[in-house]
Amino acid sequence: MTQQEPQRTQQPPRERIGFIGLGDMGKLLARRFLRAGYPLTVCDINPQAVAEFRDKGAQVADTPAQTASLAEVVFACLPAPSVSELVAFGEHGVVHGSAIRVYVETSTMGYATMRRIAEALAPRNIGLIDSPTSGGPLGEARGKLSCFVATRQENFDRTRDMLTAMSDRLFHVGDTPGQSQVLKLSNNLLNAASMTLSSEMVLMAMRAGIDPNVAIDVINVSTGRNRATEDLFKTQILNGAFATGARMEILGKDVFLALEEAERLGTPHHAAGAIRDIWEAAIREGHGAEDYSNIFKFIDQAYSSKPAS
Repeated sequence: MTQQEPQRTQQPPRERIGFIGLGDMGKLLARRFLRAGYPLTVCDINPQAVAEFRDKGAQVADTPAQTASLAEVVFACLPAPSVSELVAFGEHGVVHGSAIRVYVETSTMGYATMRRIAEALAPRNIGLIDSPTSGGPLGEARGKLSCFVATRQENFDRTRDMLTAMSDRLFHVGDTPGQSQVLKLSNNLLNAASMTLSSEMVLMAMRAGIDPNVAIDVINVSTGRNRATEDLFKTQILNGAFATGARMEILGKDVFLALEEAERLGTPHHAAGAIRDIWEAAIREGHGAEDYSNIFKFIDQAYSSKPAS
């Protein structure tokens, strides 16, 4: 009897994905698809941004419409609501593509913008997935990237494997695009709030002569602990790194959008308004391009006063 070679099952080739927007976060998501073995068509207005992906075998498209003519599923990761609208239904937007069947928006843009995109894609029967990600560059590097999706079940089922490749934790939170935007903005405002309040309280402890490292250690085993104290103060602020990979203007944009959603839905946002005022001041005074962990420095410099005698 001769020994036979074990039978190998041929895996079907992965479907081509289109990806638009290769900025700070977009390039990290696109790299995940390459690592997972997906053929990729990329598009970005910055030639340097696409060069890396071309060198790794990705196809390069000149416009969003061309991207959507080369792939049935197209992802986007874009910096502002106006850009998201232009890419979705502008003159050269994905709505004009000949192949696209599902459009996955990972950007943070707010409910109203997502609904305008949904209305523009509906006549072409293009399924829309509202799919923001949370964790930022640090979370991506640590394998802690969350993705929460609002879309019809058939769209979710169609792209589940892709979304799983893109994220470390995947949630289907609702059926209506725009719902995930509300949840993402709630999360991001809480992130900004924890950074803001933790900065103020650590500065207060320092003014009282307490070592900030000791103050953080105490807070982290007490009831005031939060993401800023448990992570960012140790890894970014107290060691002088200030390098989360996310700009202050991006998180600030999300804070402003979150307040718009609170007003639209008629929910309380008094404390959130105070957080917005601080981030708005930091951006207005020219700190928008800085890493968002620099809000600690801004609060120290802009709001500290001499102790009362």
